[in-house]
Amino acid sequence: MKHYLGICLVLITLAGIGWFALRSCTASVDHTVDTVRDAFVSVLRVTPQVTVNQRVVLTQTAPIAELAVVTKEELVTIGLTEHFEVMSVQIPLTEKKLTAEAVYRIKAGFNLREPFTVEIDPTTHEVHATMSAAKILSVEQVGDLTYHGDDAVLNRITDAERAEIVNNLNAAAHAEAEKSGLKEDAEKQVEQRLKELIHDNGKPVQVDWLSFPGLK
Repeated sequence: MKHYLGICLVLITLAGIGWFALRSCTASVDHTVDTVRDAFVSVLRVTPQVTVNQRVVLTQTAPIAELAVVTKEELVTIGLTEHFEVMSVQIPLTEKKLTAEAVYRIKAGFNLREPFTVEIDPTTHEVHATMSAAKILSVEQVGDLTYHGDDAVLNRITDAERAEIVNNLNAAAHAEAEKSGLKEDAEKQVEQRLKELIHDNGKPVQVDWLSFPGLK
């Protein structure tokens, strides 16, 4: 009888240890989930979709549609030069020039409707975040548009050319924004801040940036 009683006590003890270990592991994972959620809300104002063991424990939500992280003002200038030629020889008094310039405010950041997902390893608590790449959110003219035009005696600047150069200036501003490096700056700032906040809680972090061109 005592032998069976001893076995029962051992089994109860092992069950208690197992239950305590499971509770501790669950509590630790819950803490990691809370840390990740708080870091994303603080940095990006978005709650990411969080998965543990292929089970979604948090769904993505965001109170705003976009978040600008980096802003820059840049002067953009373009010019138009035109003259008449006959047999590759320029005709005198036909060369006209038109330049236009304006300051544009460029904002880079994130579309928060695009996916932001996090996978947490339940054993190591390593955090693997898959993030939507930064975008140019807006290119806005600020201040006045400045024209400078030199008519030729035989070739005057037309209203259509003035309208065309304005359109070309806006297109040039968008092109400058795309190659400005602001998107990369926004990603670096966000990744650095997320890693700081999550690392402070002892959790290793990996971040991958992905583009979702089909989403608006």
